[in-house]
Amino acid sequence: MKRLIAVVISIALFGTFASFADEKTETEPPKVGDRAPDFLLQDVEEKEHGLKKLRGKIVFLIMGNRKIREEDDKWAEAFQNDYRENAQVTAYIIADMRSVPGFIPKGFIRGQLKKNPPPVKFLLDWKGEVHERYQTEKEKPTLYLISQEGRIVFHEKADFKPEIYAELKKQIGKLLTIVKNKGEGK
Repeated sequence: MKRLIAVVISIALFGTFASFADEKTETEPPKVGDRAPDFLLQDVEEKEHGLKKLRGKIVFLIMGNRKIREEDDKWAEAFQNDYRENAQVTAYIIADMRSVPGFIPKGFIRGQLKKNPPPVKFLLDWKGEVHERYQTEKEKPTLYLISQEGRIVFHEKADFKPEIYAELKKQIGKLLTIVKNKGEGK
């Protein structure tokens, strides 16, 4: 009887520890080399944008909230200055909208964003689900560069710094070279 009780307690404890281990892996942010988690969000015009639809392009994600919008815009402006004319590369600011008071209508917020548009497409994460999945930083932008195949090749949590931007550009250059070499049959 004592053995049976010991076995039951052991199984229960093992199950508890296993569930904690599963929770930990579910909350790990995506890392360089991982497939980027897909999302489907609306822009200020209520048009849907999803990562899966962008396969074949290099995607730069700038994730932030209204308190760090200025830093998000610095990243987006630098990106636009260098890649505006390149159809193989695109960028999005994904805004965590959970901090917006619920009594403010979404239409009002969209209207304000239309009056003061950011340098790149602005996606609204009303429930914060994308930010939770990517485990973003509240105090500074969370940046991801995603390859044409949907893999994360660059990840930083940082305010705009020229040296970090130079590293981002280097990664974009490598990805563009791969596309060019494939096109030339090398």
